[in-house]
Amino acid sequence: MAESSYFSIFNSKKNMIAVRPIDLTNSKEKKVFVDFDYQVYKYNPYWTAPLRMDVNDRLNPKKHPFYKEGHIQAFLAYENNEVVGRICAIENHQYNSFHNSKLGFFGFFECIENYDVAEALLKTVEDYHRQKGYQTLHGPVNPSTNYESGLLIDGFEDHPKIMMVYNPPYYQEYFERFGIELAMRMFAYKFQEADVLKNEKFLRVKDIALTRSKCTLRLIDKSNIKKEIENVKKIYNKAWENNWGFVPMTDPELELMGSELKLILDPELAPMIENEKGEVIAFALALPDINQITKDFNGNLFPFNFLKLIFQKKKITWVRVLLLGILPEYRGKGLDAVLYYEMIKNGLKKGIVNAEASWILESNDAMNRGVQTVNGVQYKTYAIFEKTLI
Repeated sequence: MAESSYFSIFNSKKNMIAVRPIDLTNSKEKKVFVDFDYQVYKYNPYWTAPLRMDVNDRLNPKKHPFYKEGHIQAFLAYENNEVVGRICAIENHQYNSFHNSKLGFFGFFECIENYDVAEALLKTVEDYHRQKGYQTLHGPVNPSTNYESGLLIDGFEDHPKIMMVYNPPYYQEYFERFGIELAMRMFAYKFQEADVLKNEKFLRVKDIALTRSKCTLRLIDKSNIKKEIENVKKIYNKAWENNWGFVPMTDPELELMGSELKLILDPELAPMIENEKGEVIAFALALPDINQITKDFNGNLFPFNFLKLIFQKKKITWVRVLLLGILPEYRGKGLDAVLYYEMIKNGLKKGIVNAEASWILESNDAMNRGVQTVNGVQYKTYAIFEKTLI
């Protein structure tokens, strides 16, 4: 049930904004929340509507595994009985336990171009988390960095790639005006795959990396996805554990991600590297940018749009490199070049001519250098923001 005590009236000289909690188990209230972004982006040529079924699943306390370790309270902002904004206060117990921190998160933020609305929403989650005893407001995350997260702050004149956010430029202004400061930048790189293969240094490193490390390359086994998820989990939790903002994925979350990605997973874009013992020590995952197809779906996969996903794959010319992980003891051996080469080579055979590597933390020097080595060009910037509550 919604926590009715968190009801606020925000008064300004010109407006009276009411922020009300909603019950995510109430289908009518939830539909208003999920559909609000269509009002914000109605005339935006770049925004790609997320699939409603995906958003509904993530905001389903009875279904999504996030709620085993967390809690989400959703709010809607009203002006003159019209919905003008939305936000979620998010409690991530898994994150705070792992980092020994007291962060209160926010996400799923959208509002019309009106600072009073943004202030009312942000003040509501700030008060919510302060009353809960959290010390820092942190976001946006939807609902954690293991999902779509961050705020786009540069690169607005381009369509978002699969599982990446898009938002109006004025959101950053509103955040900073409220006192939420930029805490970390995350970069997106693009590269033309044919140009990458012209990089002689890259090709030399790729050719000798496997031999020197005594490792072998293979593709993910889609028929044994359960075992492969275990391989990914081992590397993911070890390779990323020292990264800023990292939170381990729970087994249920990984299983759900595996089942969701299996529908679009192309094994030739998911190479793995094994050591002499046959243990997976590195992997990469690139996803076809199905946003090129779903942009015209209006957020609906059914009743017939799912057929377009099946039969229009040849229209896809972009992939997004979603993950690339190498166990710490195998880094610096050029294995990242092997993974990039395999994805690029196989992608070109399928008509994929462009790739985005995203997002990469500004503080991750090794990964930024690695992408630049394959002629990656930084073309978008995202950010996470924070505000101290004590």
